[in-house]
Amino acid sequence: MKKILAALLLVTAFMVTGPVNVWAQKTNVTVLSADVNYLEMSNKLNKIETALKSGSNKSADTVDYVAFIGDTRFQLVEAKKSIEKELKFVEKRIEALGEEPKDGSSEIPLIAQKRKEFNKELANEKARIAEVDILLTKLDELDSTIFNLRNEELLGNILVRENALVYPTVLFQSTAEFVSFTFDIIKSPVVWYNSLSDIQKSKVKDKWLPVSFLVFFAAWIGLYLRIFIMRRFGYRKDIEHPRYGKKVIAAIFVAIAYGLIPSMIILAFLIWLVSTQIIASGLFGITLTTFLYYSLYVVLARAISRVIFAPYNEKWRLVNFDNEKAKRVTSALYFSIYIIAFFAFFEHIAIKAQYDSELISFISSLSSAVKALCIILVTKRLLLDSNEADSYEEASGDEESPVEDEADVPLRITLTVSFFSLIVFGLSIFGYQSLSAFILNRFILSFLLVGVFFVIRKLLGEILHRLLLMRFWVKTFRMRRRILQKLDFWSSLVIDPLFVIGGIFALLALWGVSTDILKQLVGKLFFGFTIGGVKISLISIVLGILVFLVSVAVVKALRRRLSDNVLAKMDIDDGIRHSLASGFGSVGFIVSALLAIAIMGGNLSNFALVAGALSVGIGLGLQNVVNNFVSGIILLFERPIKVGDWVIINGEEGTIKQINIRSTEVETFKRSSVIIPNATLLSSSVTNLTHSNNAARYSISIGVAYGSNTQKVKEVLLECAANNKRVMKKPEPYVLFQNFGDSSLDFELRFYVNDIWNGWSAPSELRFEINRRFAEEGIEIPFRQLVVHQGSEVSQATQGQFYAMKNKGEQNVD
Repeated sequence: MKKILAALLLVTAFMVTGPVNVWAQKTNVTVLSADVNYLEMSNKLNKIETALKSGSNKSADTVDYVAFIGDTRFQLVEAKKSIEKELKFVEKRIEALGEEPKDGSSEIPLIAQKRKEFNKELANEKARIAEVDILLTKLDELDSTIFNLRNEELLGNILVRENALVYPTVLFQSTAEFVSFTFDIIKSPVVWYNSLSDIQKSKVKDKWLPVSFLVFFAAWIGLYLRIFIMRRFGYRKDIEHPRYGKKVIAAIFVAIAYGLIPSMIILAFLIWLVSTQIIASGLFGITLTTFLYYSLYVVLARAISRVIFAPYNEKWRLVNFDNEKAKRVTSALYFSIYIIAFFAFFEHIAIKAQYDSELISFISSLSSAVKALCIILVTKRLLLDSNEADSYEEASGDEESPVEDEADVPLRITLTVSFFSLIVFGLSIFGYQSLSAFILNRFILSFLLVGVFFVIRKLLGEILHRLLLMRFWVKTFRMRRRILQKLDFWSSLVIDPLFVIGGIFALLALWGVSTDILKQLVGKLFFGFTIGGVKISLISIVLGILVFLVSVAVVKALRRRLSDNVLAKMDIDDGIRHSLASGFGSVGFIVSALLAIAIMGGNLSNFALVAGALSVGIGLGLQNVVNNFVSGIILLFERPIKVGDWVIINGEEGTIKQINIRSTEVETFKRSSVIIPNATLLSSSVTNLTHSNNAARYSISIGVAYGSNTQKVKEVLLECAANNKRVMKKPEPYVLFQNFGDSSLDFELRFYVNDIWNGWSAPSELRFEINRRFAEEGIEIPFRQLVVHQGSEVSQATQGQFYAMKNKGEQNVD
């Protein structure tokens, strides 16, 4: 298992670093070949401009033009960078010669000659930069021209106005043509058969029985395979809580059983039909072929809907719906699949059979109508099922109910989608059938695309989650579970934006934006683009973040090993050992940050300027600011206190509300805020009651009357502590017999609570319980007593002892 995971790590590293290396190699090659042929490049761009303005170019030619423009732009940008570097070098050489004499005196001949050469070279480099800028401007113009041409082509196709069905004459004529067209389809088998010759008819009669047998046999094989797959790889009832990965795998096999196997049978029959010239001819052949095509669509669409919503297998459902809602949504999808396929079937036959455009426009309007109806139906079933509708009605009945706003959102979305669908369908009635069909088709496909991205993201997240939580990392690399959970969280933050960007680009491509331009945009986004002289690369940023996280984890592991193994065996003070380990961690953190910045493309030479600015600021009186700044970094890194801790600082007791770079905010239990500079926290003692854990120890002092059964007192106190739900069982509570007091026997009950935030009331609860139990057991809690003796009541023995001591003292004096 370790070898397999190691191999997977190597493959992953290669996949991550491979594109970066290829991009780097491409960059290096381009930089080395900065001396491009500008004249040849300019002539090629002029030819492209002429072809675009002539309107004779094809779609494939435009794709080639876009690719050439992208490569040319990359070369020019890299060449400009190289020229600018040479230009700076020439300017430095001119500055090294000093200023030219202004009083008319002659220079040294060698210096004058060098100045002339350098000025000529400077002018040459500036001319090269100007030539590159001109070509880049030309590329921008060509990009704008291609974009406008493609928009005109797209909009020109879908904005064609045809017969408007709002006119009764057009509507009646189109309806009559549709009825005639339907009758032609119905009688097409008879017409086709009558058009055959006697030999062809005999062939059809001879092949009818074998073909029927083959279809029946294929259906029987498909049914057997479906039962076999469902029993071996389908939904298993013995698994109570399947993971999402298992759900997806089972969904794939169920989709194969219910979708792919019937589709393969239909596809085989379709191939045989197309290869058979006798049946594939005429309107009947078109009808039969189209029927098989859309049967494939229906079977696959039904299978996908079935595995996603799993209406009769709640545990294996890929979306979080209840049973009733899943059944309602699935039935709506089935209805939509059937009715959309039905009208698309008629429209496809009309186009293939080359019927009149009026009939095709009428069928397209009907298709838009059913698509709008299906969108409204599915949206209503998704957002407004019976339970949510009931909750909305209940919320509407109570004006002050907070559920009203939440329940109103699905209704608003449903109304908006319904209004949008009806408006788009209205376009087809007024003659814009192509535009209506385009919008509705893209809307449905966009919904399906988002669903596909959602399922893939969930599956990828499940795979990463399972990989990161494997015991392999803990056993092999000694990584803690907390670090792995953080890696899981940060990986989600990295993957989610990538999926969002990919989804946006896929939707743009779906709605007509040219894919080649999108590829260039994606390439610039991932492999680098320049803003204000700074080059930004998404892959470099992600790689830098990953390197930072991995290096910080390695530094922490090395620090722990240094502290526990190396420094622990050395005869040094604990404080020195801790300081050395902390210093190593600080240096490692800084090195990790610098390494990540370097990988992201940052210029480390700028840190010298920052250090110089800081030194000047310190000299001008920013000592306290810098002190608090550095102290804040130390607090955030070493974390002696963290947000939410219960602390006591200079007599102020409260919780840490916020740790800033300059100061820390403590909120006292009186709801007042205390702002403490970070330097003060490091220079003074801080009592942190929740530093490593939230456990706390409490004690209750109590006195009982002399003569009480001390063992019974101990038992009662321990029993009271054991019955309190806030008191920890381990460490166990214990009782101390502290002293023989003036008025009582003094005991102390000590116990622990696991949460200091909820355990502060435990002493009060125990005092109530102890008072009650002592009363039940007859254990007396005495008052404090003071015995006062009057002088007349002093005993004779006491007087004798007093006079004896007095006489003895007088003798000693003599």
